[in-house]
Amino acid sequence: MNQVGIKYDKQITKEQNVFITFLSFFNYMFHDHRWSGGHTAEMMQIVKHMNYDNYTPRIYVCALTDKISTEKIKSLEGNRSDYKIIKITRSREVGQSYISSVWTTTLAILDSVSVLWFEKPELILCNGPGTCVPLCIIAFLFKIFFISDIITVFIESFCRVETFSLTGKILYYLVDHVIVQWPYLKITIEYTEMTSEAGLTTALINWILLKEDLKYLPIEIKVHLTSIVDVLQTDSVKKLENIKKWITKSLIRIEACLDRTWQILNSGYWKDVPLSYRYSYSFCSLIKIILLEIDYEQNEAKSVDTEINILQQIIQQIDKGILLGAPLPSEPSLLTSIASKINDHYSKFMKTLTAKKIAIDHSKVSQTLLPEFLQVNRYNEPSMESFYKDIFMPKVPAVLTGCMKYWNALHLWQDIDYLNKTAGSRTVPIEIGSHYTEEDWTQNLVTFSEFLQSHVIEGTQKIGYLAQHQLFDQIPELKKDIIIPDYCSFSDTEDAEAEPPDINAWFGPAETVSPLHYDIKNNLLCQVLGYKRIFLYNPSDSVNLYPYDTKLLHNTAQVDPVKPDYIKWPNLKKAKGFMCYLGPGEMLYIPPKWWHHVTALTPSFSVSFWWT
Repeated sequence: MNQVGIKYDKQITKEQNVFITFLSFFNYMFHDHRWSGGHTAEMMQIVKHMNYDNYTPRIYVCALTDKISTEKIKSLEGNRSDYKIIKITRSREVGQSYISSVWTTTLAILDSVSVLWFEKPELILCNGPGTCVPLCIIAFLFKIFFISDIITVFIESFCRVETFSLTGKILYYLVDHVIVQWPYLKITIEYTEMTSEAGLTTALINWILLKEDLKYLPIEIKVHLTSIVDVLQTDSVKKLENIKKWITKSLIRIEACLDRTWQILNSGYWKDVPLSYRYSYSFCSLIKIILLEIDYEQNEAKSVDTEINILQQIIQQIDKGILLGAPLPSEPSLLTSIASKINDHYSKFMKTLTAKKIAIDHSKVSQTLLPEFLQVNRYNEPSMESFYKDIFMPKVPAVLTGCMKYWNALHLWQDIDYLNKTAGSRTVPIEIGSHYTEEDWTQNLVTFSEFLQSHVIEGTQKIGYLAQHQLFDQIPELKKDIIIPDYCSFSDTEDAEAEPPDINAWFGPAETVSPLHYDIKNNLLCQVLGYKRIFLYNPSDSVNLYPYDTKLLHNTAQVDPVKPDYIKWPNLKKAKGFMCYLGPGEMLYIPPKWWHHVTALTPSFSVSFWWT
């Protein structure tokens, strides 16, 4: 199989994503075994848009049992006379037994020998039906024995997105050129021809809407982006004499805008950052990945390694745009949609990690109730009425069992390969250190795959914790594995608008800790994987828990219920504590302003739902 360049005559439509090969030969043979259905439609579109001056004469090969082919071909050709129709035995009819198909296939091969010997075509163009296999086999043998040098081109069906058809798998080793129509299928076999004109990123962009978003950006950023967007919107970038030079200059301007926006984002409190600069970071990230993709498409020396490298750069920049930017007003889900599409393509390159499942050491799991604490009440699948009357309205913590049995996450998230394929290439914020009140606590941006390998599988010396992160907004594929509990429909305010809860992920190795703190919203902490121990205190005990006297940590206590220092914090003895253990498939309702301290006893993956 040769990896060779194919010149293209004419694109059919962007929707069909098909290119026509242009080869300067005469006497052509086209093949479609039925001329009815999907393969027929695709082949007719291909032939219909060819420059017939360059493809003359044309020979159509159809099956003997195909009753409608002749009329279809005549309708396609119209008044032209520079074509002919030849019929051969069909290798196998629909429903025909495999035993009897041996004989019909033999006849088809003999027919193919006759056709190719007498017609001597210079090109065979086929697009999927099994009947083309005998023709291509004979053409291959003719080439081996120097009888003729027929060029054979196989175009895989548009319907084949991720895997080759049986015909494609056979002909890949026999034909001269294989053309695929989806980027996902390209990596199945390294040296196939990729025919999609629209890139993975640009195919999703509505340029009219995107240009509208320029008005939301700061003027100092907008002046640099407008001219770049104008060129990209009109697709005139491909008409530039020196595309490479223009892309390089544009990337320099984009990087300058990203650097300027980064400075603003990292000055002062996050909540005080002007929204326009968060829009700016998202917008600049989007333009950067488009330029990177176009630059790659213009590179003639493509390889799997260069594709992996460019995909890594694109995914990393998309995630930075999602994490640090803000959803663009015209298309809020644009960046996440692009990220999902790129990740789906890139996932096939992901390396397998060193473990298959997340190991849980059950010897570290204890259900012992410490003497200073009361046990949190447990309820098995409480009804909505029971939850509202006995738990939600009284504002008491409660462990709920049996409420997560329909979550796919309970079994899927144990599978490291699944997590790695779904989210491995994505960049996520990791807390380094057992909890955020430590002096050496910090945050890093790493890929989810690196986090899995280093902190969950291997367990490095420094604990890494994916904590309080809106992972499911960033990676919607994982959100499909969970279900928002119906209990979140209750509200503390009658006139409150029904807003979806804030959903956060908490994933890390054993010994990750959330220090004693409170949240102002209702909270359902749902345990998917591993085990946690939780201590809780009533808001009325706040004075006995010694909250930090700072704006940043006002909702965090200085005391540690695991290692209480009664000399330093004497009033802690007055506090009335509750405790519970949370295992896979169990939820803990934590009322607003209830203090809670959470420790992972094993590797743990939890999901929290906050609502008012």
